[in-house]
Amino acid sequence: MGIDLGGSGFRIGLFDTVRGELIGPLRHEHHGSSSAPSEVLPALVQAVADFGWTGPIGLGFPGAVEASKPITAPNLGEAWLGVDIGAALRQFHEGRFAMLNDADAVAVAEARHGRGDGGHACVLTLTVGTGLGTTVHRNGELIPNLEYGRLPHPTRDGCLEEHLSGSARARFGWSLEHWASRFQEGLTYLEGKVQPARIVLYGGIMEHWQDIQPHLETEAELVVAQLVETAGPLGAALAAAQAAHPL
Repeated sequence: MGIDLGGSGFRIGLFDTVRGELIGPLRHEHHGSSSAPSEVLPALVQAVADFGWTGPIGLGFPGAVEASKPITAPNLGEAWLGVDIGAALRQFHEGRFAMLNDADAVAVAEARHGRGDGGHACVLTLTVGTGLGTTVHRNGELIPNLEYGRLPHPTRDGCLEEHLSGSARARFGWSLEHWASRFQEGLTYLEGKVQPARIVLYGGIMEHWQDIQPHLETEAELVVAQLVETAGPLGAALAAAQAAHPL
């Protein structure tokens, strides 16, 4: 089972992790009047119970994590810091639980079943949404919790995600062309920092790829993610499967 927890809701589903395929429905749940743990955790418990699932569970969280606890939660709030999410779901997974940053979950799915593989020594996956998720795989190994989107922009005030995220475009009313020019600034900076052979771009704004692509230039191979709808929860499920059956 894979769960993708976000600032406005969560997605949950069962996956064949070997094939990378969804089994049955991918359920979408919106948070109610509050995104506090006291409101969201019972909804998560009920959703897992509705599936009748007992087995490995993976969860992608919008922040940095350590074991089964968030250590940053910029989109959900400080009330989540230190909350043991794995313990809240223990009745279903009985210790077979894995939690990772939500952007890392996307990159894990793309590395296994999408365009983040290909035998490259270094792959940078950028998840463009409310914030900017940044994930690096080196020689196939995930480097977790990087959160480079929180780094200062090299030439402008604020951090990278304040200029490169999809929410920045919506907030300032930028055209796709103007947003792409801002994104290029951060792309150049991150490419220089990470030195990837391939860069994978993921997020809803990539539905406009044909309009964006002409304004972007990298030395690395630049591709759009393959797993549009399922990457987050699939990556979480893959992490759970790996934790339950380590190589």
